Amino acid sequence: MRAEDGVTPIARLRIGATRIGLRKLDVPQIAGISVEKRSQPLGEDANAVSLSRYLDRENLFTILFSDLALAYIDGALFRDEALAGGGTALLARLQADPSLVHTTSEKGDFAVGQVEFAQDCVFRSVVDTIADGDDVLLCDDLGDEWADFIGVSTHSSPTMISFYHAKHGNQSLSASAFHESVGQAIKNLGRMGLPADMLPHKLAGWANRYRNNGVQTDIARMIRGGTPQQISEKLDAVRVAPDALRRVFIVTSSLSRAQVEGVLADVVQGTAPSPHFVQLYWLLMSYFSACVEMGAQGYVVCRP
Repeated sequence: MRAEDGVTPIARLRIGATRIGLRKLDVPQIAGISVEKRSQPLGEDANAVSLSRYLDRENLFTILFSDLALAYIDGALFRDEALAGGGTALLARLQADPSLVHTTSEKGDFAVGQVEFAQDCVFRSVVDTIADGDDVLLCDDLGDEWADFIGVSTHSSPTMISFYHAKHGNQSLSASAFHESVGQAIKNLGRMGLPADMLPHKLAGWANRYRNNGVQTDIARMIRGGTPQQISEKLDAVRVAPDALRRVFIVTSSLSRAQVEGVLADVVQGTAPSPHFVQLYWLLMSYFSACVEMGAQGYVVCRP
């Protein structure tokens, strides 16, 4: 493996019969970094391992090939001809929302007495347009959050549970802007069933007003849905519905659907995409696949 300049070797791989190992990773920024157990005082874990060894052991790396149909992700080799064929599966999961063009932050600033999230922030886009079809909308940001927002649609058929993970960033086709959001979304897929034993504690937290950065606002966490009792009843109803549809949305201002379409159109014409875009493609496809495995449907909402 070589650095972005294409000259300096930074890693060596070990290709075995069943997996590819990360034999060496020579990146100055991670030299001397070790992974330890949180239960041990810092520096006293006798079983601490170097970051490069930890990445290898846990298969926390992706290998891209000159053949766009191949990728090695999380310790498994995948083949997908869709990228070279125009990426229709990816485009089907990208939803454009014009309000994200004007966003300047993720959550905006806060002031005492404030009753709504600030204009031109991604949180406000979720409340006003992206989740406007949900008759129950809860802000679960901060603490032991399952998502930034949880939406429930009891009027649709089937009923729907939606988790929204919001991020703001400069427009880019790099995968780096998505790693945190994808990780958070996948980590909380198991909570999309709205576990009954956890709901009382969550409802108590949602009954409070939103507090962030040391500022106590008057922004309601129970944004829509009625009284706390009514919201509790609606959550219970959708939780036990046998045909409830579970949806996960990564909402980001850092990605443009039109820009993605342009790259994919160039690929069809024979122009190879940048390694950064290929990594982004595989990261998002792995996110969509993880959702399906847990009985959910994954999407990305981005700027047009």
